[in-house]
Amino acid sequence: MRQIFYLIQKEFRQIFRDKSMIGILFIIPLIQIFILGNAVTTDVKNIKLVVQDQDKTPYSRELLRQFIHSGYFKINGIEEDYNKLSSYLDSGKANLVIVIPKHFQRDIVLGNKPDIQLLVDGVDGNSSGVSLGYVNDIMQNYQERLIEHLPELSLQIKNMHRVEAEPRFWFNPNLESKPYIVPGIIALILLVITLFLTSMGVVREKEIGTLEQLMVTPIKSYQLVTGKIIPFCILGLLEIMIGMGFVYLIFGIGIKGSFFLILFESLIFVLSTLGLGIFISTISDTQQQALFMAWFFMIFSILLSGFFIPIANMPPVIQQITRLNPLRYFIVILREIYLKGTSLKDLIPETLSMITFSACLFFAAVIRFKKKLG
Repeated sequence: MRQIFYLIQKEFRQIFRDKSMIGILFIIPLIQIFILGNAVTTDVKNIKLVVQDQDKTPYSRELLRQFIHSGYFKINGIEEDYNKLSSYLDSGKANLVIVIPKHFQRDIVLGNKPDIQLLVDGVDGNSSGVSLGYVNDIMQNYQERLIEHLPELSLQIKNMHRVEAEPRFWFNPNLESKPYIVPGIIALILLVITLFLTSMGVVREKEIGTLEQLMVTPIKSYQLVTGKIIPFCILGLLEIMIGMGFVYLIFGIGIKGSFFLILFESLIFVLSTLGLGIFISTISDTQQQALFMAWFFMIFSILLSGFFIPIANMPPVIQQITRLNPLRYFIVILREIYLKGTSLKDLIPETLSMITFSACLFFAAVIRFKKKLG
């Protein structure tokens, strides 16, 4: 342990000996968060929909068919228990829940105004607003179809108010884009910082000769690898804590979930980026090569993470490829904890996927680094 402790001290001195590193670690990320706070989202497709039909009449079934055939919604379930509807939003299994009340058909026939309840996941404000627009269009088309196919009801329908829904947006009541975008920016910054620091830091030691000096000492290879990884893990966790503090001060966006859960998930993610950085360092001989390789992997990670383009809008083959990207899972985890206060039990699929990929990449990189030292 003493050798590892000395190596950690040496790594921190090596990192902070370059004064420009202070700006790279603390100033540039803050500028990126501030500038990238507003981002453009794309069209919304494959909206996950859960339905509760309390009426179970031809009119209510026809309304549900309108949603199914619209091309925008994907029915994820039909729930009979009203008290369980909120769990679909909490777990991310639904973006929208529709409750068709009893006497829906009777109210239409009598010319009364039927009420339909919508529960909307408002974490992504833009997507929620677009989803609501789709709902309003479907309601209008449904009313027009009733007039067309049931002429005897045309007078009642024309005289009554248009079928309207009174939605309540959960988690992001004001439908702002910043609460949804900013946590994703934190994940991107953590990826960039840890990946570049690891890959270029190790290669830099190759160029100046300090790595060869360490190789001829009695230090074992696993101690050398551990001593290099721990400082970057600490810096990664420090980076995300600074980022979260800056986000709160500038945008007023606080964490609704567990702060320690975010640190735990961040540590898992950092292990994957450090593993990738070590791997890049073993196939690069100069800092220029390491910079190019890190940039190459970083671009693909960002584009396939769902940050700019929703994964549901990607071709099926590309959607499967994104499963190999830990950034995809980390962005989802950050948004869920940040905005919903989601607990670990609802994030088990994403956490296990990220652990599996991170462990495989990390240990493969460490083995390759040991062989390189040998």
